[in-house]
Amino acid sequence: MFNVEDLGELHVTGTKVNYYVICKRKLWLFARHLTMEHSSDRVRLGKHLHEHSYPRERHRELDIAGLIHIDMVGQRLREVKSSRKMLAAHRMQIIYYLYFLKRLGVEGLEGEMNFPKEKRKEEVKLDAEAERQVEEVIAGIVRIEEMHSAPEAEFRTICRSCSYAELCWS
Repeated sequence: MFNVEDLGELHVTGTKVNYYVICKRKLWLFARHLTMEHSSDRVRLGKHLHEHSYPRERHRELDIAGLIHIDMVGQRLREVKSSRKMLAAHRMQIIYYLYFLKRLGVEGLEGEMNFPKEKRKEEVKLDAEAERQVEEVIAGIVRIEEMHSAPEAEFRTICRSCSYAELCWS
């Protein structure tokens, strides 16, 4: 089990958790400050959806220790995503946020993924199994970041739309 100080020292962020689930090579590159998101249309779409979806709902944006950035709607932590294509990564990111907050002593929160283009939402809860999974992910992130060279690129269909594709396939 990790405590908050460990997570801070490890600089585990929600983005790193998301990238770990999607692609270990992407995580390794990102951890070395090779960021390609500034050129990604998908990232721009995600930011637009985040900023302009659900305009009537009152929400609070919180930045905690520079590691997690969350939207709170009442007692729910909310993530707005453009599609469910990366559902496992989105889910693990929210689980990580819930886990982090629990380590801070904040319990009883639930998470919610919103997909405004699809008019769908999914609930996310932190239970014992989710805690076990997120701790495995955190340990995996540490292992990837300690590697001296990037993991081998493995082509998957998501690679076509990845902002890091040029680094992997050129």
